[in-house]
Amino acid sequence: MTLCEHLPADIREVVDAYVGDLRPQPWRIRFLLLIDLLQEKLESGPAAEHWRLLQQWTGIVTAILEQLPPDSSVVECLGLMSISFNDQWRAQALGQIERDPTVLDRLVAICPDWEDIVETVLETNQRRPIKAGQVRRR
Repeated sequence: MTLCEHLPADIREVVDAYVGDLRPQPWRIRFLLLIDLLQEKLESGPAAEHWRLLQQWTGIVTAILEQLPPDSSVVECLGLMSISFNDQWRAQALGQIERDPTVLDRLVAICPDWEDIVETVLETNQRRPIKAGQVRRR
C-alpha cells in the first residue's frame, strides 16, 4: 500500500492536482516547484509548527514520487528521493550521493538552501517520527 492511499481524501486531491501540474514538467522544474511549496508552507505557518509542515511536505513529495516514478539518473529527482518517506528510494539516493559527492554540489547549485532543508527534515523526523497511524488521521 502506498503512502498516498493512507492520506485523507482532501490531501490526496491536492497531491493529484500537483501531479497533474508536474507531470509534463522536467524533474528540474518539479524540484523547484516543490521547494517553492515548502517555502510557502513555512512562511505561512508559525515557527512552532515547522516540524509538522516539514513532515507534511515530505509526505506530499513522497506521494508525488509514487505517481511520477522517480528517476535516479536525474540529480533533482535523486534529491527528492533522499528525503522521501520511502525507505528504498531514500537508501538508493543516499547511496548514490555518497558514491558521487558532486550530486550534493549540483543540488546546492540549483537550490542553495538544499543542505539546510535536508538537515531540518532529518532532525524533524528524528524528533517527531511519523507513524502510520498519524498519516491516517491527518
